[in-house]
Amino acid sequence: MSGCCVYGCTNRYSTGGLKLYRIPRGPRPFQSNRRRLWLQAIKRVDWNEDIIKNARVCSAHFISGEASLDSSSPDFVPSLFMYTKQSQNPNAKMDRCHRKRRRADTAANQRVTSETPEQECSMDHCPAEEDIPVPKREYDDLNLRYSQLQEEYVNLRQEFDTLRAENVKLKEELQKSTFSYTTVKCNIGQLIFLTGLTSVVFEWLITKMMGSVERIHNKLTVEDHLLIILMKLRLGLCNTDLAYRFQVSKTTLSNILRSWVPAMALVLKPLIKWPSKGAVLKNIQAQL
Repeated sequence: MSGCCVYGCTNRYSTGGLKLYRIPRGPRPFQSNRRRLWLQAIKRVDWNEDIIKNARVCSAHFISGEASLDSSSPDFVPSLFMYTKQSQNPNAKMDRCHRKRRRADTAANQRVTSETPEQECSMDHCPAEEDIPVPKREYDDLNLRYSQLQEEYVNLRQEFDTLRAENVKLKEELQKSTFSYTTVKCNIGQLIFLTGLTSVVFEWLITKMMGSVERIHNKLTVEDHLLIILMKLRLGLCNTDLAYRFQVSKTTLSNILRSWVPAMALVLKPLIKWPSKGAVLKNIQAQL
């Protein structure tokens, strides 16, 4: 959802100067209570989890223009709405909160001052350094920013995982759509139709030819080179057809044929067994 989910609010993500906040979530009581108060304030208590996780509340519904993690702050819950009548000036509520916070900080500082006696500073004895307390408002701002960054990280991580899975799926589909030995060998009938060989004989022929041939095109495997030769010899396909199937140029395909056919003839020639003259004459006489 790219816009504010509050009734009557038309602010969107593109509206200048506004921020969009997620509805609080988390397993801890503090987070659950804050989430409940937000849903009550924006009158969305009947929403389910699927709707809530995509909902946003814009900063226009907070007195200071920002959400606060301080439960004593008026901006702990969105409070500025078109459908509610303000009982008092919103700025007065914020001023009262600031005065209350200053009184609490002053009282805390006075207690620290009264409990810590003055000591002379000596180079021979220096007390250990203590952590400097962070102002509560600054702490709230940092805590809120941390929560926002954590949510952004979770969302980005989910988006990354989704895109990575989609990328893997697309690569698999691309591989299936590309004509190659990898896709052909999965179908025994198709391999026999295209080459006249089973996968076992095809693999044996690869090992037989390995030391006598070279890869002409780096994007084609050695098996693809042999598949091109066998399809040319068995099916008599034209070079344009084979080049289109294997997504190479006609020049590349011609270079493969010129390089591999003579090498195969030389390597496989010893496998050809011609019958003797007597065997030929005997078979001719039998036919006559």
